[in-house]
This record gives sequence, structure tokens and C-alpha cells, in this order.
Amino acid sequence: MLSENEKRIKELCQELGQCLYEQSQIKKFNNLGEIEETVRDLMIHYVNPEIGIFLSKQAQKKLPVGREK
Repeated sequence: MLSENEKRIKELCQELGQCLYEQSQIKKFNNLGEIEETVRDLMIHYVNPEIGIFLSKQAQKKLPVGREK
């Protein structure tokens, strides 16, 4: 059984997939290779930078081990 967090991730992935599909300029995929290449390109261009920024900000909020404010 999936946790609530896992369910939410699946929902968000479906939503993100729809957005990326609409953003892609390919209207018909001829094979799995084209799908894989398109997904990779869209993830690198749109998703990875945003996730990197988010995680970087989260890391900055944490104090280093052994250090206090």
C-alpha cells in the first residue's frame, strides 16, 4: 500500500507529465527512443533546475552537525 506521500508524488508526476507533454513540440512519438529523449530533454530544461534550487535552499536551512545558532 502506498503512503500518502507516495500517492501525492504519483499525482504530481501525472500532472507534470501532462504539462511537459503540452510543452513538447512533438505531437506524435514514433518509438520509445523518441519518448525517452524528449522526456530527458524536458526534465533537464525545466524540472532538474527547479528541484536543484529547492534542495539547495532546504540544505541552507539546516545547521551543520555540531554547530548551533
